[in-house]
Amino acid sequence: MMERDEIIVGTRGSELALTQTKIVIDKLKKIFPQLSFNIKIIKTTGDKILDKTLNKIGGKGLFVKEIENALLNNEIDLAVHSMKDVPSEFLKELEIGAVTEREDIRDVLLTKDKEKLNELKTGAKIGTSSLRRGAQILALRSDLKIEPIRGNIQTRINKMYDMELDGIVLAAAGIKRMGLEDKVSEYFDVKDIVPAVGQGALGIQVRKNDNFIKGIISKINDEKTELAVKAERNFMKVLNGGCHVPVGAYAFIDKDNLIMIGMVASIDGKKLIKVQKVGSINEPAVLGEEVALEILKKGGKNILKEIEGDM
Repeated sequence: MMERDEIIVGTRGSELALTQTKIVIDKLKKIFPQLSFNIKIIKTTGDKILDKTLNKIGGKGLFVKEIENALLNNEIDLAVHSMKDVPSEFLKELEIGAVTEREDIRDVLLTKDKEKLNELKTGAKIGTSSLRRGAQILALRSDLKIEPIRGNIQTRINKMYDMELDGIVLAAAGIKRMGLEDKVSEYFDVKDIVPAVGQGALGIQVRKNDNFIKGIISKINDEKTELAVKAERNFMKVLNGGCHVPVGAYAFIDKDNLIMIGMVASIDGKKLIKVQKVGSINEPAVLGEEVALEILKKGGKNILKEIEGDM
């Protein structure tokens, strides 16, 4: 593959997406100061349709499809994605060539008066477009009302006031990357609100046949995060759960073991199954599959069927 001195990096145009892309570029520039990196902003379907929740317009691929097409057409050399936006299966000509070190994986609550979840009034309104977050919030407090909201971080914060919501739930990773930690009222424990698959990790997508770019980005791959995300993504693949189903998973390395928590819930949070298992760091996909199969066995299959029946 021919060497290049200019690398075109594809990304979504939100402030967070651009911040994340710059994080990746800064890491690469430290190792390859001779290369120049130029950002190409690509508008995705998920960015264009903001008046509907994700599960109503097709789920996860909404934030990557147009960017993947740009990769296939050689308009960009690599793409930076939030791993939680990348579907468990994508075009065979492409691959995730590197995963960066993970940011904080937790979800956070932002409230107007810095109240924690258990301090909110009865019937308080919480804004989130994520079925996963909504279901787990309702499992903790069934009296709360979930209101769907979409948009970038600042838009959602504004909507908290405009829509007279009592709070909103967001990913800690995005809040921290944008320097907005002072707005956080509460960090949820991962056992209470299991994160989204791949949450907090950035993935770099490339063409499989582009050995030059693959060689460059391999230098910033974080192996621990890569193993954890592989386990989580295989969990998602076995369950076949996208934005239509409240599904969460979080894997992490402890000494020589890979530990994973998986979760499936009904949309109202009344049925919620969590499984935690320990596996080998050499077989992350196996652990993901085992957790998914145990969840299905413990009643997850019925929850998934019920949700599909309601759609």
